[in-house]
Amino acid sequence: MKNFEELASKIIELVGGKENIAHAAHCLTRLRITPKDTSLVKLDELKKLGVLGAQMVGDQVQVIIGTDVGEVYNSFVKSSGVAREAAIDENLDPDLVKPKKTIKDILGSIMPAIVSCVFPILPALLACGMLQAVIMLLVNLKVLAADSPTVATFTWIYNVAFHALPVLVGYAASKRFGVKTAMGILMGAILIDPSFLELVAAGQGATIPQPGGPPQIIPGTGNAGFLFGMAIYPANYQSTILPVIMCVFVMSFIEKFLNKIIPKQVRFVFVPLLEILIMAPLGLLVLAPLTHRLSEAFAGLLIKAVMSPLGPVVICLLCAFYPFIVIAGLHFNLMAVAMAIGTRYGKNVLTAPAGFLFQYTQAAACLAVGIKAKDPDRRSIALSCAFSDAVPGISEPGMYGVTFKYKTPLYAAMAGSAVGGIICAILNVGSYAGGPPGLFTFPMFINPAGGDITDLRNMIIAIVIAAIVTFVLTMILYKDEKADIIDKQG
Repeated sequence: MKNFEELASKIIELVGGKENIAHAAHCLTRLRITPKDTSLVKLDELKKLGVLGAQMVGDQVQVIIGTDVGEVYNSFVKSSGVAREAAIDENLDPDLVKPKKTIKDILGSIMPAIVSCVFPILPALLACGMLQAVIMLLVNLKVLAADSPTVATFTWIYNVAFHALPVLVGYAASKRFGVKTAMGILMGAILIDPSFLELVAAGQGATIPQPGGPPQIIPGTGNAGFLFGMAIYPANYQSTILPVIMCVFVMSFIEKFLNKIIPKQVRFVFVPLLEILIMAPLGLLVLAPLTHRLSEAFAGLLIKAVMSPLGPVVICLLCAFYPFIVIAGLHFNLMAVAMAIGTRYGKNVLTAPAGFLFQYTQAAACLAVGIKAKDPDRRSIALSCAFSDAVPGISEPGMYGVTFKYKTPLYAAMAGSAVGGIICAILNVGSYAGGPPGLFTFPMFINPAGGDITDLRNMIIAIVIAAIVTFVLTMILYKDEKADIIDKQG
């Protein structure tokens, strides 16, 4: 039984209620309850709760939970009001203890952890994505003027969720890793604070276009301020998720450690204080820059690979694995790659086709899940995500709410994108302008020199074929029964 609060409430009821509990603790697998009156304990009914067992040992009730005993105990303490006790370092059921995690287990848990840090904030991302689609539609239908104050206002409104993404993710990550919610939010806010962003802009410098001449390059300071004499790397973390997830993950260990060594009477003040004194420098100087620099290194390697004789193979592989590039936030660093490739080939033959194929194979996968799903909530989410992918080009809801969550739609989308990537490589498809993939940005594939629509036509052909492949494979691979299990596991 994964509903820990419900299980804890039933256990409390069957041991005689809150008033009958004198003491409660837990070891590695068992919840240990000392009732005031043992005659009120309904042992036979405890055994029927879906637990592994229940027994009386002296005057103590032992409910055998297994490896989830810590979560059940937390809910038990919260519901009963009994004083929390430290875990007893004793294991009476060695077979129930989780084995040590292997490298494979650790790597396999990374993506589910990332998904769980974003899934709770999907309503905000969907709302902003849908709002963007509505505004674009009204502009294209000439209901609203593109330069009207109303459009300008709604533009910054629907961008809020993406600019403030680290704050939203910080909230969800705090839930996932057991950090105080306010501290997770605070860590995300630190990474996008306006004062910090000003320092980042000053550190990066600027390139100002000059009509009729070369652009004016204003050199930056090379840093975003200093901490303890060490320069802060000038990286912009808006619209990113990995830096704050990494910070909150590390923060969870620091918070647990501080809770152990600081007396209970002063924890409320000193744990948050020491936590931020440790995490602010660690996040700004090490953790967040590390993820950013790794993505920059990846972008540099990609440029060399595309310009090598294996360029078509690289394009195909990039299209297939583009969902992982997006979920890691590396696609922002590919802007420099797009510019370099555009200079070399006269058009962007890599990131633009990959981005559009990614967007529409994700939409096709979500559509297939929406058609097959029996659960009304799952169907609604999947169909909304399909629309969000296809029209405004907002991919986060579909990724975290459907494809990465249920996995088989992801595999189908990767296969579809690979097929589309092969077509794009053979037909030399590229874009002549920059912009996010979506229904209203297809004109970027029109050659401005003479209005040639060859690249646009070929891009549409590649997308249609890729989407059909994805849809068919998703209909075959996706099993609604397995999705039920995944949803129940949270």
